[in-house]
Amino acid sequence: MKLLLAAVLALPCTLAAAEEVSVGVFAIAPFVVAGPQGPHGLLIDFFNKEIAPRMGVHFNWSAPVGVTRLEQNLIHGAVMFTPLLAKSPERLQAQIIYAGDADIRLEPCLAMRPDTQLTAISSPSDLEGMTIGWVQSGALPDFLRRSKVKFDLVSAVNWEETNLNKLKAGRIDGAFFSDAYTARYFGMRSGANFRILALPAEGVPVFAAFSPQASPALVQRYEKAAREAFAKGRWKAYLEKALAVHGG
Repeated sequence: MKLLLAAVLALPCTLAAAEEVSVGVFAIAPFVVAGPQGPHGLLIDFFNKEIAPRMGVHFNWSAPVGVTRLEQNLIHGAVMFTPLLAKSPERLQAQIIYAGDADIRLEPCLAMRPDTQLTAISSPSDLEGMTIGWVQSGALPDFLRRSKVKFDLVSAVNWEETNLNKLKAGRIDGAFFSDAYTARYFGMRSGANFRILALPAEGVPVFAAFSPQASPALVQRYEKAAREAFAKGRWKAYLEKALAVHGG
């Protein structure tokens, strides 16, 4: 009994001693969503439940910022970690540390009106003459840049909903999304029955990344935790289940 009591009394101290790791993110629903109480979303929930306990850390999530700001925060050690970042020569030159495998890949798509004649997209000519909604200064895959489409670019913070409302009203023919789960999420929220068509473009692999100031031991702990957490398709299964629960 005395040993059990001692163990119970020691538990809060153990929890309080968990290492705090500052995390930076950019908003990409449903993975990361900005909120008044801080960022939330499916990726944050997964990392809090599956990665942090395996690492023995507590993630302290900062409010979402733009990708350029996130890069600088990592480089200068304002945050130690981000769960989503594509590789680039410039980021490698800045000594940002990429950890583990590309466990997440963003798959580009178009959300189209349900009355579209398209059932699949195989070449740029399939989209010729169409108006496609996107966000100001947003990157586009080469496939779309080669196509003869007109881009309707918006600068609103809620650009995803703005474009889907335009699509719903028939003001554009389609809306580009860097990932199909994002299109599903906002389609679910709008209550509209859009047709989501994959683009014949290579998905973007994204990695967890650490500040150059992060310790090698912390990076190694992440890599071990991620191998276990992402094994056997657990991330995709989690995504599908979470979206199904919310009607996606």
